[in-house]
Amino acid sequence: MIIYEVNCLVDNDVAGEFRVWLKTHADEVLATDGFISAEILTLVDDEHLVDRPYSKGFSIRYRVKDQSSLDHYLAHLAPALRQEGVDRFGGQLSAYRRILLEEQ
Repeated sequence: MIIYEVNCLVDNDVAGEFRVWLKTHADEVLATDGFISAEILTLVDDEHLVDRPYSKGFSIRYRVKDQSSLDHYLAHLAPALRQEGVDRFGGQLSAYRRILLEEQ
């Protein structure tokens, strides 16, 4: 199982609006073949928040069936979905991603 983690830092003044949007966004990603589940967490302690003390952090962790499902998403669907966030929140949003393998 693969964990695809997206960490978002968003300015405090739009954090509520972002949180609502994020739930819809996560549901769109979950519609992708091979994506099994998602959980949205609040970042409490993260080195990136130090650089953005005016921000709130969110972490979305998707469970993905296999690497080919993730590769397909990243190549064909992610660019448009990411652009939606940029179009809506612009410079009030930054994101970084990690890919983790679940130990068997």
